[in-house]
Amino acid sequence: MINIYNYVKIDDVLKTAEKYNVRNIMDHEIKVEGFAGQIYDVLDKDFYLTRDCRDLLSCSAILHDVGCFINKSRHQWHTKYIILQEENFQNVPWQLRRCLAVIAGSHGKNVDCDIELYDEMKKKQLLKLIAVLRIADALDHTHKLNTSIENMNLADKCLYIDIKSDNVGKIFLRLNNKSSLFEKMFSMKVSLRRA
Repeated sequence: MINIYNYVKIDDVLKTAEKYNVRNIMDHEIKVEGFAGQIYDVLDKDFYLTRDCRDLLSCSAILHDVGCFINKSRHQWHTKYIILQEENFQNVPWQLRRCLAVIAGSHGKNVDCDIELYDEMKKKQLLKLIAVLRIADALDHTHKLNTSIENMNLADKCLYIDIKSDNVGKIFLRLNNKSSLFEKMFSMKVSLRRA
């Protein structure tokens, strides 16, 4: 995979998120981007993930809810549409831009059907990034921004995430709903613990 930052600056990604910022959704997107990076870094030690994938995940996390600008209902589909049409990304090669849209647009319960356009290796790579984004999004599900990851580690085929939050119960439920792809792609469970 080629690095997205060869074609777009992080400032342009942030400007795009700000352009479509509704109900302070950008604060949530930045929080999710941080969580996604933390999860990715823990996984990288065992799964040898690439920097290019991490940067693509980062951009996807920052943009994952921009579709709320059009409509909260089906916002994942609107997110994909915005990414594919946004002028700030005109220099990004179409294949890479579509990868960005597929990842960001698949953070809900359904994986974008465009994933079928890729060979098995690329599809697996994209599904891993989608899985990480879903876990990161679930950790700030309430959008109250009061969740922090205190510790994270891999042991016994499980990703343990220790968090501080006023909403651990809601986060736990959301995480259970969004973790099946992660469990499938990484062959491990996700366990949330109160720090």
